[in-house]
Amino acid sequence: MDFMDMYRQPSRLYILVLNIATMLASIALFGLGIFVLANESSVLLESRALSWTLVVLGQLIMLVSILGCAGSLGRYKIVLATYGILLSLLVVFQLIIIIYASVRQDKVDNLMDQAWQNAFVNNQRTLQDLEIRLHCCGFSNMTDRAVPSNCHESPAFGFHTSCQKQLRHSFTRHEDMVIAMVTVVEILQLMALVTTMVLWSKLPHDDDIDAQYRTEHSQRLLRGLREDDQQERTYGSVSETH
Repeated sequence: MDFMDMYRQPSRLYILVLNIATMLASIALFGLGIFVLANESSVLLESRALSWTLVVLGQLIMLVSILGCAGSLGRYKIVLATYGILLSLLVVFQLIIIIYASVRQDKVDNLMDQAWQNAFVNNQRTLQDLEIRLHCCGFSNMTDRAVPSNCHESPAFGFHTSCQKQLRHSFTRHEDMVIAMVTVVEILQLMALVTTMVLWSKLPHDDDIDAQYRTEHSQRLLRGLREDDQQERTYGSVSETH
């Protein structure tokens, strides 16, 4: 593969650029997932299920993008075909994530209530930190599983609003950001998939490429033998002259 091939087949360059872009996006998705999982207070502010999904998705996108870069620089159709199949599966997987995240937003209050109850039973310090951070007390009202129970009256807290609204806003904002990022990657991958199909249709069959390589190698070998023979004859003529 050389730059002349890129010039003659610009679709190779498009695939390469699109895959570099998706590789960068995969790093962003992976980093976002790790950041949320490492943050203890994120148990109610962001979706941990989606965060784990982003960690896995980021790695999958990276691997498929590397294969796409190899396919764009290579000559064999089998590499492009493998990349196209894996990319198609990845596009479907990402579409499922987008639909899942969108549907979950209709159930945010129930999800928040369950998460709050779990934290109230197992990790009340997290709820206390959230109340301080969001300037609120309790979940649906100021006495609903508040930490401490007199949060709205405590001199250290004294907040006069519940946390449900702020939590809903933070949770949906996180999921909206995830949906937006995955959608952008999905669009880039669809563009790469279409371009890959076009390039694949134009490339010769792998067996034809191998046959062409063998023919070129045989021709170079034959040319080398002829040149050696010519040099020997020339050297022999010179020797006879002297």
